[in-house]
Amino acid sequence: MEKILLALDAQNLNINSIDFACYLAKLTHSRLTGIFLENLLYGEKVFNPVMTGAAYPPVSLVTVQDTGPAKDLTEENIRLFKEVCLCRGVEPLIHRDRGVPVKEIIEESRFADLIIVDPETSFTRGNESLPGRFVKDVLLEAECPVILSPYSFESIDEIIFSYNGTRSSVFAIKQFTYLFPELKQKKVTIVNVRSAGEHAIEEPFKMKEWLKNHYGEVEFAVLAGDPADELFGYLLNRKNGFVIMGAYGRGMVSRFFKPSHARLIVKTVNLPIFIAHH
Repeated sequence: MEKILLALDAQNLNINSIDFACYLAKLTHSRLTGIFLENLLYGEKVFNPVMTGAAYPPVSLVTVQDTGPAKDLTEENIRLFKEVCLCRGVEPLIHRDRGVPVKEIIEESRFADLIIVDPETSFTRGNESLPGRFVKDVLLEAECPVILSPYSFESIDEIIFSYNGTRSSVFAIKQFTYLFPELKQKKVTIVNVRSAGEHAIEEPFKMKEWLKNHYGEVEFAVLAGDPADELFGYLLNRKNGFVIMGAYGRGMVSRFFKPSHARLIVKTVNLPIFIAHH
């Protein structure tokens, strides 16, 4: 891996996300690019160029002038980002993207290996469910894998693959493994989540055989019941893990982030979540 993007609200910096991004950049010897998203529009609804037929929350034809307090805060946050990265031994790059934030970050994703985003990032006014519209659109439309950063971070001791035998879950496992060969010595747990009454996956041997070519210690855990609920319960008390899931927007992953769970996932589960789709 060579290029990691960190999506940042230019007006509201999250130091914990920067810490986590610096850890991954050092781990993989990758260049970290801070994408400072400056939402310079406000007012009436505007057509969302990323998702056909969707209206993005309030924006108008009038742009905010890039002067005054907003400009000063963005420049201070860029300075702080550089300082935090350099203190952690990471040489950062800076991109300042002005316009509709989700459009800017999707365009950036085409030329990146990975995006890291704080799941609480939002460019709308007022309270919004988690993950908000911006993060959901990034998960749906990004042209590279996305990691939702944890609320706080210490280390990675275990890799947790969510696996249900589908193409998307296998693709996510492969993508993560190819991007993070540096984690091959970590313990790996394959969590098979299936509805009650369904038979367990028939090909655990094939999956385990493939994983053993890449990792030293591999275990299986089978959960029965509602897949989203069972996975949430399994992860609730895990520490220092890294969760890998298949495509967002259909199936278990989107149900996992249903409104009744999402805030608890961010605040309580507190694990980085890698999501990839093809």
